[in-house]
Amino acid sequence: MRTDLRRESAVTGSGVPGVGASESAATRAGPNRPKARTDAAPLITAEQRRRRLGGAFARQQSLTEAEAYDAVRPHYPHQAVAQILALAGSRSKWALSAGISETGRFIPARNAHSGVPEVGREAEPSIPTQIQQSISGGAPRVVDLGAGTGILSRQLLAAGASVHAVEPSAAMTEVLAQSEVLARAAGGMDGRLQISHAQAEDTGLPSGETDIVVAAQAWHWFDPQAVQAEVRRLLAPGGGLGLIWNYLDTADPTVHRLTRIMRAGDVYRPGWRPTLDTECFTQPQTVEHRWSRTLSVAEILRYATTLSSWLAAEDDARARRRANLQDYLHRELGLTAADTVELPQITVLHTARLRHAAPGDQDLQR
Repeated sequence: MRTDLRRESAVTGSGVPGVGASESAATRAGPNRPKARTDAAPLITAEQRRRRLGGAFARQQSLTEAEAYDAVRPHYPHQAVAQILALAGSRSKWALSAGISETGRFIPARNAHSGVPEVGREAEPSIPTQIQQSISGGAPRVVDLGAGTGILSRQLLAAGASVHAVEPSAAMTEVLAQSEVLARAAGGMDGRLQISHAQAEDTGLPSGETDIVVAAQAWHWFDPQAVQAEVRRLLAPGGGLGLIWNYLDTADPTVHRLTRIMRAGDVYRPGWRPTLDTECFTQPQTVEHRWSRTLSVAEILRYATTLSSWLAAEDDARARRRANLQDYLHRELGLTAADTVELPQITVLHTARLRHAAPGDQDLQR
């Protein structure tokens, strides 16, 4: 049985509540939205908690756990990947593919769902051929900070970019490395992937040789001042920064309930933007993509175990959370492990460019 959470909010014949597919902006800003944040408010406000949750990934993940993580985490819409690569600047065809004007500003899409694929659990999204063929002037050089298992790195590689993935967890990067080995065997990637086990704030990579720095689901784990200094050091003059998050859309009441039980932090927070040093970076431009993906109940249970709140929890807290989730899915909604649920998603991309070399940084930017 497939459950569509976007249907009209009512108890359907299957006993599963949903929400309308044509929900208005007012509906999306309703009471199920988390509290809005200003540009100055971080996603994780307590420094000690940020370090504890972020460290849970690097310290506790085995290769098996990293593979399980990779299998149930969402990928990114093709258009968002193209918009990231458009930051390479001189490659104007990238900008045209991404819907970006000559001034570097995003051109709003007429349809909020235009060009955004539904990314299912069984599919490894590929970049459309016309976008792959639009690279000119060589492959964009991208550094992926906090790359994890390389979900975004693989999509950037598939689009033709050269990627240096920076991630402290060896288990996480092993998943990415294995995928590159398979791609090379099939005649893909051409050695365009490099991996470093390092912190985002101190990558050890060469200065001024990167076109684009990205962070997917990761920027909020980094020390904001230190990582911005490192990004500034890494980027070539005029280079770009892309910060991207996939969020569960809690405007849907069922998704809202799931996130409360799972204690998921991957939820859309209207009004939040990263705070960047405006002397070094342009004002962030933000674009949203709305789409959905489908997971089975069994996959939702596995997805819950990939969250930082789960990894940092004690065994008794994990047991209670799993029991509550099973009770909601099986008893309240009447679903079996094989039944599928459509989960509305919002992908938010923030981009900025390096303004100029800061005083004393000229040598680093050459």
